Amino acid sequence: MPVHRIIRALSFRPALALTAMNSAQFPLHASDGPPAVRVMAQSDLPVALSLSEDVRWPHRPSDWKMLFQMGEGCVAEVGGAVVGVGMRWLWDERGASVGLLVVAPAFRERGIGSVLLEALCAGLDGRTVLLHAPGKLHRFYARMGFERIGEVHQYEGKALPAPLMALPEGCRLRPGGRNDLQLLVGMEQGARGVARPSLIQAWLRQSIGTVVLDHPDGPRGFAILRRFGRGAMVGPVVAPCAMSAKAMIAHLSGLVTGRVLRLDVHADGELEDWLGCLGLAHVADATVLARGTPASPTAPFLPFALADKALG
Repeated sequence: MPVHRIIRALSFRPALALTAMNSAQFPLHASDGPPAVRVMAQSDLPVALSLSEDVRWPHRPSDWKMLFQMGEGCVAEVGGAVVGVGMRWLWDERGASVGLLVVAPAFRERGIGSVLLEALCAGLDGRTVLLHAPGKLHRFYARMGFERIGEVHQYEGKALPAPLMALPEGCRLRPGGRNDLQLLVGMEQGARGVARPSLIQAWLRQSIGTVVLDHPDGPRGFAILRRFGRGAMVGPVVAPCAMSAKAMIAHLSGLVTGRVLRLDVHADGELEDWLGCLGLAHVADATVLARGTPASPTAPFLPFALADKALG
């Protein structure tokens, strides 16, 4: 039976100290009661992890913790037990992301996902909201005012020894680090149209390696390799062209040869055809959806790989 429920606006931040009820497990069988929606608390992270494991997401407890610390979320409860979760991240006054939306198998097809999405989007009318929908779920989001603007392809595999890659004339690679925070934030803002200092700062703390693409006329791009899931992940990747993106990705993949490596890349034939050289295979797709008008990239900065599929 579908759930029909009017969602009141949730006051996210003041309620983060709430204690979750039965947050370590959820019922095996659906009941007929409607869901109650409340703000997500840190004590809900174990059940969020369990729900994500059910759909074979690779997130570790530390991945959930970091994403929770950067954002805020809500949970759906039936009979006092958490049966669904979702999160959102507010970047600046213009942008937001919604993701990590997952519902327990026994409670799907009952409108709980719609209830959570409505709660997560409450109060975001002045912002452009982005999300990445796997498979055919983009039709579900379209009913909530989201429109398709692109596609993301997930690549994964055990990293092979990286080939040497040429750079555009005048460019060179150098190591990046925490002292480059503002520089990296500015380049990513040029590529995506929103400033995300909290994300870049968190990624630098988790970094296995960071590389900056320098040019006499100023920096042109960067890429971060961090620990994630079953291995490591490269992203974000910001560059002026596919040639530069390849050089940075090859450099970072060489740091984790033999380990599981993942990239979530914007659909790009030239870059994708080359990723097989690193031992990576195309394993999944996601539709990029937006509610509102996303900003266009500012030259020379173009986005090639996501920081994270949930965040964009």
